[in-house]
Amino acid sequence: MRLFLKHILNMPLPWRIWVTVLFMTNMGAVFFLPRVEAMVVLGGLLLGGFQQNIIFTRLGFVRLLGLGHFHWIAMLAWLVLRLNLISGEPFFYRWVVAVIFCCGLSLAIDTVDVVRYLLGAREPTVVIRENIA
Repeated sequence: MRLFLKHILNMPLPWRIWVTVLFMTNMGAVFFLPRVEAMVVLGGLLLGGFQQNIIFTRLGFVRLLGLGHFHWIAMLAWLVLRLNLISGEPFFYRWVVAVIFCCGLSLAIDTVDVVRYLLGAREPTVVIRENIA
């Protein structure tokens, strides 16, 4: 896990900012526990991390890591269907909308990355160079 995080920290700055925004938006769920929506978002975050760790361990920091978010499709559809039920709770509603937006944008990016990987762009997107001394 440490090596995976090291790769994230070596991404170009705009991507590091994006990963941070995405992670923090999802982690906002802790403020809404024990709401079922918050538990689903946290579970989705953990599942994605687990899936991405498996991909990273086997293939490295490649575009296929986007597969670790594809389970969000079902989560986002479900959250959209829940919006009417939570519209009277402004802070919670705004957080759910932020999750839908951020995870949806991430899925669009991930889809492009996975398709590029399947079309042959299999080189690592981040390479860590160890100091040789």
